Amino acid sequence: MFVNLAIAALLALLQGTPPAPSATPLPTSSPAPSPSPVVSPTPAAHLSAQPFVADHLYPSGVLSIAIANSARPINAAIDNPIVTWTIDQNVHTVTITAGQTLGRAVLTISDGSGQRVLIPVRVANDAAKLLSQSLTLQYTGNPVDPAWLQKVVQQTVLSNVELQPGAAQAQTTFNLPALAPGSVGAFDAQVQVPGSDTYYPANALVNVNLQNVVAQTFAPPVLFYDDDPEHIATEGVLYRGHIDPATPVRLYYYHDNSGQPRDLAVVFSAPSGSSTVQLIDVPGGPNIDVMQVGHAVTRDFLSRKPINEGLVVTIAPESPYIAERFKMQPLSGAAGTIDVHILSGGALDVTVLAVAPRTPDSAVAGLLTQPKLPGDGHHRTGVFNVNGYAQDTLAYRVGGDDASLDYGLHSPPTVEPPDGRDFGEYGVWRTLNFNVTNPSPQAVTLYLYEQPMGGPVRSNFLVTAAGATLSTEINCARASEHYQIGAPITAPPGASTVQLQTMTDGGSFYPLEVGLTATPPSPNPPPIAAPNGCFPKTQASPQASPQPTSSPLPEPTGR
Repeated sequence: MFVNLAIAALLALLQGTPPAPSATPLPTSSPAPSPSPVVSPTPAAHLSAQPFVADHLYPSGVLSIAIANSARPINAAIDNPIVTWTIDQNVHTVTITAGQTLGRAVLTISDGSGQRVLIPVRVANDAAKLLSQSLTLQYTGNPVDPAWLQKVVQQTVLSNVELQPGAAQAQTTFNLPALAPGSVGAFDAQVQVPGSDTYYPANALVNVNLQNVVAQTFAPPVLFYDDDPEHIATEGVLYRGHIDPATPVRLYYYHDNSGQPRDLAVVFSAPSGSSTVQLIDVPGGPNIDVMQVGHAVTRDFLSRKPINEGLVVTIAPESPYIAERFKMQPLSGAAGTIDVHILSGGALDVTVLAVAPRTPDSAVAGLLTQPKLPGDGHHRTGVFNVNGYAQDTLAYRVGGDDASLDYGLHSPPTVEPPDGRDFGEYGVWRTLNFNVTNPSPQAVTLYLYEQPMGGPVRSNFLVTAAGATLSTEINCARASEHYQIGAPITAPPGASTVQLQTMTDGGSFYPLEVGLTATPPSPNPPPIAAPNGCFPKTQASPQASPQPTSSPLPEPTGR
């Protein structure tokens, strides 16, 4: 059968007749046709802006914002109208201009496709600005205390910063060069003021030029004493003095405030022409502890005056120099000693005055010509001749009586006004030399001492013995006893000298006795609240012991 079929197929092919198709088995089910592929549309690029935050605009400032991937038209709207804008549809920019109103807003930029982008906007001022990009500071001293110079430079840099109302305090950092007398140097000081909701942070560099000026030491023969009125009751001039170019002066001022806050300012002005002046300026306060204020002034002046450490400033007629400005709270006190030496130029005036808080420095110059406030009737003011004053020499012989001297009871002679007085000798530099004779062949131990005679007193001394000078402080003492000044002194056989230098402390009570003895004094004053201390506390009366109760448990206290 298979052969016959093959023959038949061959015959059909030869005859041109197509063979019958072979039977194709049917599938059990027909497959579903494949769906046509669906192509997802390409999403449009998102609308964007550059910059995307406008957070550092100043009043009247302009900022251009580039818009990308936008479809026309570009539109803008804002929720707080602190800026205006223009739109350039061709180059796709929105240019905003800040107004004078400070604050925050959100600028919404949209396009024709309905997309939008939100731009935070802020208009504000910097928290502070520099009054000058460069400062020059001249100073004297040999050697110079680095801590003092660091503080002076810091004050100079910060006084060059004008803060916005309510801004945080400025901070500065710098590295000081070490300068020998007669040399110069320069450095940059970084100034930073933190920002807030109201202000942008301020960050700037100020160039500081330093010069260590060579200047001779000087001893002022004239003392300006300002302690009348002692209590500041209102704003006005408290003291006014005139400084001749040929005569150095020392100003000593001491005031405490009454019930209202106010500022105490010490101002130098040049009435007839520019003047260059050296100032050895030591302030103290403000502090409600007036004894501490006076003590700090004496301590620091005794340290700085011997090394001639001060500032050199040039004062022009149109620009008075504010040497000190204290923010005085009620009952707080402030004091200071300033040695003044005019190096070149004309005369100077010095004015101590009370001004209202927040009075700008630029406005203080207009207050210098006010009439002087009336005194308090104690006449603790005036000009005094201290040339050669308070320079004493005492002899001490080992085995003999103590050598001693009282000071602070009398007033130096007045120059003007004739009724002025300085009981306490405030502002007077006192030098006491003990000429020691030791007849024995061995060295002996001696002691310097102080003895309060007028009430509570704090003290500062410079002691020079065996070629070395040491400073010493004595805490508050009141009882009339001997208290040791500094370390014991070794007196060699023969002749030697012990020198004691001091100034009276503002707020302390005088007279005070100082002396040299072979009897060991008390090494330190007692605690301030002890029965023989400066301000002894009243002892409470002992209460009677309660009667015992019959109850085995304590009675409740009700607390």
